[in-house]
Amino acid sequence: MAPLSLELGIAGSAAPGQRVSGDLEVVHYYDRGGGVLVAAIDGIGHGEEAAASARLAADTILRHPQENLAGLLMRCHVTLRGTRGVVLSIASIDLRQATLSWLGVGNVVGVVFHANGHATPREELLVRPGVLGYGDLPALHASAIPLRPRDTLIFATDGINRHFSEGLAFGASAQPLADHIMAHHCQRNDDALVVVARAS
Repeated sequence: MAPLSLELGIAGSAAPGQRVSGDLEVVHYYDRGGGVLVAAIDGIGHGEEAAASARLAADTILRHPQENLAGLLMRCHVTLRGTRGVVLSIASIDLRQATLSWLGVGNVVGVVFHANGHATPREELLVRPGVLGYGDLPALHASAIPLRPRDTLIFATDGINRHFSEGLAFGASAQPLADHIMAHHCQRNDDALVVVARAS
């Protein structure tokens, strides 16, 4: 079977009155293009401090792209001590083996929509409670699911109404899909971020 490729779409906005968004995406290929990390990070609060926390989490992820996801989030947890902290959801996609592993802490919604013919058309990420960088975390364990051509991963921070997926037209390509979610489901009172990754 030929390796999968990903089509990406990203849309975001800052909270009213803020120059920068505390929400940040990560898309990073590793293992000579055989794997890719996709994450949506939500820095706690708004403005520069939230953005700084999100950037610190992103930098930590980028330094250790091949680490297992539980270990990677624990690295973020330690690195972010003393900051506002972040919540995030992250997926590691093995393009050669056509599998997706994912893990989340906080309230960043993650959902995979499988193309026609799959027994489970929609799978939602079970996020763990907590904030990276603050307090104690529960035990972290990534879960894995198969990924096939035309399957679509979406991450959305809490600036997006969590019912965004109802009635979506998945015939659209990744960027128009991200733009549609932002245009129709952004709550306009918070930083907002949508990351769409469609397998092909």
